Amino acid sequence: MLYLPWPFTFIIVLLMWSAVRLPRMEAFLIFLTTVMMVSLMMAADPSLLATPRTYLMSHMPWLPFLLILLPANIMTIANIMTMVMYAFRAERKHISESETRFRNAMEYSAIGMALVGTEGQWLQSNKALCQFLGYSQEELRGLTFQQLTWPEDLNKDLQQVEKLISGEINTYSMEKRYYNRNGDVVWALLAVSLVRHTDGTPLYFIAQIEDINELKRTEQVNQQLMERITLANEAGGIGIWEWELKPNIFSWDKRMFELYEIPPHIKPNWQVWYECVLPEDRQHAGKVIRDSLQSRSPFKLEFRITVKDCIRHIRALANRVLNKEGEVERLLGINMDMTEVKQLNEALFQEKERLHITLDSIGEAVVCIDMAMKITFMNPVAEKMSGWTQEEALGVPLLTVLHITFGDNGPLMENIYSADTSRSAIEQDVVLHCRSGGSYDVHYSITPLSTLDGSNIGSVLVIQDVTESHKMLRQLSYSASHDALTHLANRASFEKQLRILLQTVNSTHQRHALVFIDLDRFKAVNDSTGHAAGDALLREQASLMLSMLRSSDVLARLGGDEFGLLLPDCNVESARFIATRIISAVNDYHFIWEGRVHRVGASAGITLIDDNNHQAAEVMSQADIACYASKNGGRGRVTVYEPQQAAAHSERAVMSLDEQWRMIKENQLMMIAHGVASPRIPQARNLWLISLKLWSCEGEIIDEQTFRRSFSDPALSHALDRRVFHDFFQQAAKAVASKGLSIALPLSVAGLSSATLVNELLEQRENSPLPARLLHLIIPAEAIFDHAESVQKLRLAGCRIVLSQMGRDLQIFNSLKANMADYLLLDGELCANVQGNLIDEMLITIIQGHAQRLGMKTIAGPVVLPLVMDTLSGIGVDLIYGDVIANAQPLDLLVNSSYFAIN
Repeated sequence: MLYLPWPFTFIIVLLMWSAVRLPRMEAFLIFLTTVMMVSLMMAADPSLLATPRTYLMSHMPWLPFLLILLPANIMTIANIMTMVMYAFRAERKHISESETRFRNAMEYSAIGMALVGTEGQWLQSNKALCQFLGYSQEELRGLTFQQLTWPEDLNKDLQQVEKLISGEINTYSMEKRYYNRNGDVVWALLAVSLVRHTDGTPLYFIAQIEDINELKRTEQVNQQLMERITLANEAGGIGIWEWELKPNIFSWDKRMFELYEIPPHIKPNWQVWYECVLPEDRQHAGKVIRDSLQSRSPFKLEFRITVKDCIRHIRALANRVLNKEGEVERLLGINMDMTEVKQLNEALFQEKERLHITLDSIGEAVVCIDMAMKITFMNPVAEKMSGWTQEEALGVPLLTVLHITFGDNGPLMENIYSADTSRSAIEQDVVLHCRSGGSYDVHYSITPLSTLDGSNIGSVLVIQDVTESHKMLRQLSYSASHDALTHLANRASFEKQLRILLQTVNSTHQRHALVFIDLDRFKAVNDSTGHAAGDALLREQASLMLSMLRSSDVLARLGGDEFGLLLPDCNVESARFIATRIISAVNDYHFIWEGRVHRVGASAGITLIDDNNHQAAEVMSQADIACYASKNGGRGRVTVYEPQQAAAHSERAVMSLDEQWRMIKENQLMMIAHGVASPRIPQARNLWLISLKLWSCEGEIIDEQTFRRSFSDPALSHALDRRVFHDFFQQAAKAVASKGLSIALPLSVAGLSSATLVNELLEQRENSPLPARLLHLIIPAEAIFDHAESVQKLRLAGCRIVLSQMGRDLQIFNSLKANMADYLLLDGELCANVQGNLIDEMLITIIQGHAQRLGMKTIAGPVVLPLVMDTLSGIGVDLIYGDVIANAQPLDLLVNSSYFAIN
């Protein structure tokens, strides 16, 4: 090169070729070597850098050649620069593409990915992770993974992180739990790797977080399934076994050893099993197994084995596994301990025998039928009542054997399920006619027979002979509605018939007559000849009057020597004619007692019932006034009521309408509380019945019932009810609520019939602190059916209903349903002498039975004597009130006392 002009020019040509043809690393080494060589040459001979003047002239011939190389040198330098820049851009592009690919791979990954700082902060996270944890990326950046990790998994995670940072491991994975945004625990599969700086310093973690909640749930389900299978096998006493025939190898599980009580170290084989089988069962068991092997079919076998303490019943089920040639290669099977099942079957058989003996011995007829309504069983009582033997009745339709009618001469029952089919057990009272003659009043109930899965397989019909009880019930019902002395209707029955008649006036526009008859001089005969003579006189006079009436007329003894007469569809003239005949017959009648003749007379008062006059209290008062006018006018007379007679009726004068309104609006009203408690725990008073006392304008105290009977306008009843509710909610409700007292307020029939008043009552209750469950409303029993909608509205609002005046009329229970009321308040007369009156005791017993059937509680009272309380307690009456429980006291005094109730 010393002899070449401008040697670096030629070197550049070499370098250009290297840059173009060689890889980057090799070209770089050549460049480096060249630079080092040139540097050494210059250092060794600095004269190379000096360019003498003659040097230029001596190398002038090379100038054209150098000029030719000059563009190439320039191009070479440019190309080199271009290649360098291109390589730099390509490198940047490659890096950018790698970053983009990584970012896209991370962002759109189906599993969660994140960059996590070495301190645990979330640097970057993808959508899958945000969706999994429920946080946005911004929210995650403000948190650390330690904050979101389940505490039990945190220590293990941190230990792995320390190993990763220290270089002990390059990556780790684990199953761990996180808290999501809702605070729920979620499972994830975590895989973590560490990114380090070129100097080895940890920069950040790359975390892959995969949602494995479903996997964990599946694992849990599978684990529970395996546990259930294992527990089921253990609980069911199931042992699993395998028998390989060619090597003759037996394999037993743990349960098989327990089942046969063989130590686990003993190797099972055919001989061991065969010796465990009871000798009586060995031949049969061996035959079944041999037949199964020959026929290549599964087998089921039951046999007994002997163990240390007892004999066990075993059921074996096995299936065969065939080889390629179709021969039995091995048997797989189970053994089940059937000892308890066998014992249960034996016990069931014995129970069945006892049941048959019991059914043959009880006093009720029992008939079993299948789904086709055909008889499958009859006990002896059913045979007697139907007139059919069981052999004759088997397979015969039920209603062919049982001839049942509704009443003695009523229609034939065509469907045994003719009662309320919405109930699980159907009950009905009918008449069963025996094939051999005679009949029975019966009460039957049908109960469906079901399998364990609820499928119906038939029914059981239980028939109870209630002939005697119905006879007694009819006697009681007759006693409740008739006067025991004269056998005429009593006052309660008479008033009921009057109400029925009054209800038809508006619809039929008929006229009826009400007559009051009062015997004259009866007291003199009764006092002079004795009560026996008085009773005989009343019976004869009742028969005399009854003989002169139509079949549709109603004659009743109202009490003492007073009689009432209802004449349906009868005008005033006809009523006067009938009453006059009766009075004349009574006046002319000669009563003979102990040889002496006695004569009495009678007076009668008549009032007309029509569209303009059909209030019960008013017509009763009018007839009473007219009767009094007859007696006052000379006795032995018949008087038709006229309005002016009311003013002359001084002894029974009715207070004026203005006075009644003034009493309701202005005068004092006192609420008297009567404590109610169980006769078995009389100290536990949990309810208070409220009665009313009012002050007249003259300062006299009048009770509620007397005051209401004097009303001639229904608006008065509405006003009194409003006054009661207003005073209670304004003055006492808050204190009652704070003490937890249950209060029963009276509500009249007129008030119950007013939708406006009922709404006002509910509104006042809603605006008061008193819970609805503490408010009870006392309403007359007969009003429950005519105003069922209002009663139901009160019950739906949470109020409790107490039906009062539950007495001798048992027909009410034919229509009373379980959801109509909560309590039955017995009539006071029914309870007064129950300890010495068998009829009253039986009536209360019947009412108590109906109350239990309907889910209602009974309240009896007022009870003054402890003996009465004991009698009512023995009957089963739920609650009583009266002096034996607590003395009556004003409500304001009760709520202001220190009394406190836990309700």
